[in-house]
Amino acid sequence: MFEINVLNTVLYSVGLIVLFYAFFCMVAKRLLRPEWKKLVYIVFVFSLLGVIGEDFVNTLYAIIFGAPLWEYRLYPVHDGNISYLFPFVWGTLGFYTYWRSVVFLHNSPMNTLRSGLLLGTEAIFIELIVNIPYHIVFGDYIFYYFPANLGPFSHFSCLQVIPFYMLVGIVTANMVEQQEKMDYRHFRTTILLYLMIMVTFVYL
Repeated sequence: MFEINVLNTVLYSVGLIVLFYAFFCMVAKRLLRPEWKKLVYIVFVFSLLGVIGEDFVNTLYAIIFGAPLWEYRLYPVHDGNISYLFPFVWGTLGFYTYWRSVVFLHNSPMNTLRSGLLLGTEAIFIELIVNIPYHIVFGDYIFYYFPANLGPFSHFSCLQVIPFYMLVGIVTANMVEQQEKMDYRHFRTTILLYLMIMVTFVYL
C-alpha cells in the first residue's frame, strides 16, 4: 500500500485523467485536442456544483434519514461531507464528461434533461472507477457510502447518488449552453468568480 498524502493523491488523480484521455483517444483513433475554454469551464462548473451540492445533499439526507449518505475519508471537511481535494474528484468527472461529449456524442446538441439522465446512468460506474482503484492502491476509500445496496461494490458507491448526479448533469449542461451562446465572453472573470466561491465555501 502507498502512503496517503497530497502528492500521491495528486499523482493518482493525474493518472486517472491520463487513462481517461488515452481511452478516448483510442476510441477516436486519433490524438484529441480540446477546446480549452470549454474544457476548463466544464471542469470548474463540475467542481463548483460538486462541492456545494455535496454539502447540501449530505446534510439534507442526514436530516431526513438520521444519518449521512456518505463520508469522505480523503482530507475531509464540513463533517466529512466534502474533501479539501474536491477539485481532483469533481474535476476528473468534468474532464471525463467533456471528452465523452466529444468522442461519443460528437458535441451534438443535447437538451439539459437528456444530459442529466445520461450522467445519472453513469454515476455509479464513474464512482467505482475512481474509488475502487484508490482502495486497492492506498487501502482506504476516497468517499465511503453507508448504504449497502450494490452487493460486492457496496460502500464504493450506492443507488441513492443517481438523482444527485442527474441534477448536476442538468445544471451543468444548462450553464455550458449559456456560455457557448455568449462565446465564452468574460471567461477569465467567470472562472475567477467560481474559484473564489469554491475556496470561500470550503473554508467557511
